Amino acid sequence: MVAMTTKKKQLLSLALGCVFLFYIINLNTISHVGDQQAYIEGSIPSQLLRANPRREAVPYTVPDQLPDIDPTEWIFLIIHYHKTGHDLSRSLRDFITNSTELKHNGEENAFARRHHDQYTKCPKDVDMRRSMIYVQVSPNFFCDIRTLAKELLSHKKKTKIKIIHLVRNPFSMAISNFNYHSAYPVIEPWVMTAQPCAEEKFFGVQSYPELLLPTFLQQQDVMGGVGLDNPLMYPDDFGALSERCHALYQNSFNRAGSEKWNYYNHLRHLDPTQGLELATIQMCSSGINGGDLLRMANNIIKLKEIEQQLALEDCTGTGVPCGERIHTLTLSLDWFIQDPYGMTIRFLDFALGNAITKGEKIRIAQRYRQSYYRKVSGGDSHITKGKNVETPKGHVVDPVLLENMLRGHELLGRVLGNVERVVDDALGYPVDNGGGGEQDVVPMEEGGDTNEGVSR
Repeated sequence: MVAMTTKKKQLLSLALGCVFLFYIINLNTISHVGDQQAYIEGSIPSQLLRANPRREAVPYTVPDQLPDIDPTEWIFLIIHYHKTGHDLSRSLRDFITNSTELKHNGEENAFARRHHDQYTKCPKDVDMRRSMIYVQVSPNFFCDIRTLAKELLSHKKKTKIKIIHLVRNPFSMAISNFNYHSAYPVIEPWVMTAQPCAEEKFFGVQSYPELLLPTFLQQQDVMGGVGLDNPLMYPDDFGALSERCHALYQNSFNRAGSEKWNYYNHLRHLDPTQGLELATIQMCSSGINGGDLLRMANNIIKLKEIEQQLALEDCTGTGVPCGERIHTLTLSLDWFIQDPYGMTIRFLDFALGNAITKGEKIRIAQRYRQSYYRKVSGGDSHITKGKNVETPKGHVVDPVLLENMLRGHELLGRVLGNVERVVDDALGYPVDNGGGGEQDVVPMEEGGDTNEGVSR
């Protein structure tokens, strides 16, 4: 009888313990947020509640009077890169097609990604039309800005284009890339065959550095216009990246037995700081199969040049200045992670003006916010936000430590720091021209938890 009573007590204690544990876990998903724009029926995932101040969106105030826009007179082009909003770009596209008469071309991209015409160095076979919305990943804008303007307008006399440029802080972009591609099981099979240190050449003759350097080494007035006092990169930097890549990849002196590993094995089994270093080099240097960190910076500069130098110029011989025909809005994925409602409103105001009602915009923004939070709560594999990096041996690495490593890296800290200033300038942040690297180290939060946004 006593033994049975003891067993009942044990079972009761276990049950109460489970209930208490369930309550504690769910405390993290119950929150009341003062700003009604941040409120949603149900719960806001706890990892979204503590935003990193460096990622906060530049405040947006809805204008008293929005422009009257006829969407059928415009081309809409949403540009993104690897880890700056693949799924988001599709959502933004659908917002417009579902609320206007616009259509999309049904293709993954408007033209070939990471590709260009050998001679003009602009995207090849561009044929975009009014009343259409297109999505484009990783375009190569290596041509001069007048040629680029003509390509964006598809050489048509009456076309106008609204470009939504989805970018991201390069440090969170790099950590998201590493976290995503080092995950088990493998998410994207290309990491099993990738050669991160290979010297890739377009058309067998054009190297990635020679395509980027004319932009990165431009005169002071151009670099100053995007927040830099000095060139974004120097020619020797690419050689240094390649040298470091070979020191990390399939090098038995670095790690015994690694000469037989593939790229994915390195991301999984190297020390996480080395895995992040290798993945970030690939995201800088591999022009055909990667390189989007530097491609993003190049394209920001090109679009900014069009805005600054061609605004009053008749770039296609129609008598209408380019500034009236090419409109660009740069938005950060980090902002959409932090405030999906507010950023959706901002996007719709830019794209459609008064073409749809304020109430319709609110309904669209509310639906997107709710769907995004559900994805986060449901553990969508493309959303690595708030997740620590877990090694094969079960060790957990805080993303803040990884960011501090990147910022303190002698070469990557400077390069990504320069890219960060270009991104910040495009987004409207005050830009510190003091140089990248160690002085910008992120302070660790108590307990090591972080809210670094790393969503696809």
